[in-house]
Amino acid sequence: MLRKIMTATVLAAAAMGVNAEDFYLKPAPKGMEMNLPVTVQKSFPNDKARIVFSTMSEAKDLATAQSEVNKTMAEAQQSVKDFSSIAKIRNGGYYTQPIYTNPKKGEAPVITGWRARQNIIVETEDVNGVASLVQVGQQAKLALENVSYSLSEEAKAAAQDQLSKDVIDALNKKAESIAVAMKVAPDALRIEKLNFNSFDFAPEGAVFAARAMGANAAFKTVETPVFEAGTSNLSMSVSAVLKTEGAE
Repeated sequence: MLRKIMTATVLAAAAMGVNAEDFYLKPAPKGMEMNLPVTVQKSFPNDKARIVFSTMSEAKDLATAQSEVNKTMAEAQQSVKDFSSIAKIRNGGYYTQPIYTNPKKGEAPVITGWRARQNIIVETEDVNGVASLVQVGQQAKLALENVSYSLSEEAKAAAQDQLSKDVIDALNKKAESIAVAMKVAPDALRIEKLNFNSFDFAPEGAVFAARAMGANAAFKTVETPVFEAGTSNLSMSVSAVLKTEGAE
């Protein structure tokens, strides 16, 4: 609809002997309001890693299954702490469940054993040392579940500060371009309202998922894995309501 109106206006101007190049929209005598949206998106290097390890044991009785998990996890956590003084470890869940027989029709299932499993989450801002840290966990008989990267709170705050400056610069440039096109002095534009919104996007190339290794895997021969921290995309948008001063 707007295109039809503009086309009709240009044709009317041409019929009156006015060149299309000379035509431009003019603000109302009392001024006018315009909505001006601007979005800026940038990539920032990830500086934080999140590693998920697990260990599992099956035994005929629950106490044995739990004891094996507890022993493996205690030794592995100590190995991680000895390797990295800045790594933070927290529990990711502890589970136990019975193992049943596959009963014949009409028979009730019977418990034949127990399964115990524990997950831990290791977080570190030493992204360059993640591969070696994972290897330490694997050699300590832990299964690697997942490695993911993100921005630390400090890095994210700094990134948002930068985006705030960039989106305002972009807003000023866009407003200036519109003012020039409409032959309105940039100084005649006034900001009535500003609304900011920020968005996070999934990190690029920053997530590595691994199938858990069995408890009888050859942990002592685990080679050093390779990871890339990648980047996180952050976006900030601003919606501005601008008003032109009324004509004198």
